[in-house]
Amino acid sequence: MKILFIAGQAIKSNTSVTMMNIAYIKGLIEAGNSVKVITSKLPDGHIASDNGFELPNTLEVEELNISSSFNALSSKRIGSKRVVFNNLKKVLRKAYNSFSLYGPQKSWIKNVDSFSSDEYYDLIISSSDPKHSHLFAKLLIEKKKVLYGKWIQIWGDPMYIDITRNSKLFNKRFYNEEERLISAADKVIYVSPFTADKQKELFPKYQDKIDYILIPYFTLDDTLPRNVNGNDMIFGYFGDYNSKVRNLKPLYNAAIKSKTKLTIRGNSDKPLTKKTDIDISGRISIKELNELEKKTDVFIHLCNTNGTQIPAKVYYYSGTKKPILFILDGESKKIKSFFEKYKRFVFCENNREDIIKAINEIKSRKFSEVKNEVLDELSPVSIANDLLRKVGGDKFNE
Repeated sequence: MKILFIAGQAIKSNTSVTMMNIAYIKGLIEAGNSVKVITSKLPDGHIASDNGFELPNTLEVEELNISSSFNALSSKRIGSKRVVFNNLKKVLRKAYNSFSLYGPQKSWIKNVDSFSSDEYYDLIISSSDPKHSHLFAKLLIEKKKVLYGKWIQIWGDPMYIDITRNSKLFNKRFYNEEERLISAADKVIYVSPFTADKQKELFPKYQDKIDYILIPYFTLDDTLPRNVNGNDMIFGYFGDYNSKVRNLKPLYNAAIKSKTKLTIRGNSDKPLTKKTDIDISGRISIKELNELEKKTDVFIHLCNTNGTQIPAKVYYYSGTKKPILFILDGESKKIKSFFEKYKRFVFCENNREDIIKAINEIKSRKFSEVKNEVLDELSPVSIANDLLRKVGGDKFNE
């Protein structure tokens, strides 16, 4: 099949969304499909720019310039002399996002007017975040800029119940806009089974078109873990930890109490401070992250404090043979029930005592029920085939 994949998030940006999109694209290509990506092009020097991702050789990429409003409100890799100016930008971004359904990147969709193609695509797949990826696809179709079979939406986060949304003042507007987008697609896919169930409740009229797929692991690493003494093991948490979404403090306190070597990389509104055995800094490039992960003995997955979304790191780590500490939070019973079938994770609740107990189990290697093996069912091609089955595959040509 020929697939047009619309990713509003720049394919050359250092974000979890980019890793998710690339994993899906790799899987679709491995499954024998031809894929073209329409994506945004970040301004030169943008802080999120990262050319460290390896893209499939056969992938066709068309980058469209991002909006001037986003450029004006975004942070750049510039010197400390501009710190005050960057802080002002953050305040302006927060204010803008409080009133906007889509944020400052929305004007990227104006690129629809200059896009044209004579190609026929069996599938159009729009992937969010950002949510305006779906709006771009909708306009592309409405303006008859492309010939296609069916349109599939993949939602990394929902719109109305997105836990990262700061203001609830415009709930009705968000609900109505999300319904408008859902109603226009042929199939709507979420990356969490819990979110899909919730969306069916919120939008019962469209429940037959709503489904879910999981996120594939990003890369395969079947090297065996280091054979080191438990106290020399390095535990790693790699991801942002905004205090509204994820509570990293119990892990931090558990590492201090148990004298565990812990590496943390990620941005936060309340960054933690370094300790003797705890190495902490902000987000790093994908190349630096890859090197750091090689030196890590145990990966840590931390659930969100609320909501139905599952952070993607748990899927990425499933492509390795290293132990994975799965820290439950939010709707923990439901989440554990879904993931324990894989017999791949060491679970604990998000409190200091339970985390210390799990850390000691891993250090002493006393987790007989857990198998440190690559989860083949989460490979890119396996997930891509699951997606194609759920959306009807080549039946879309009928």
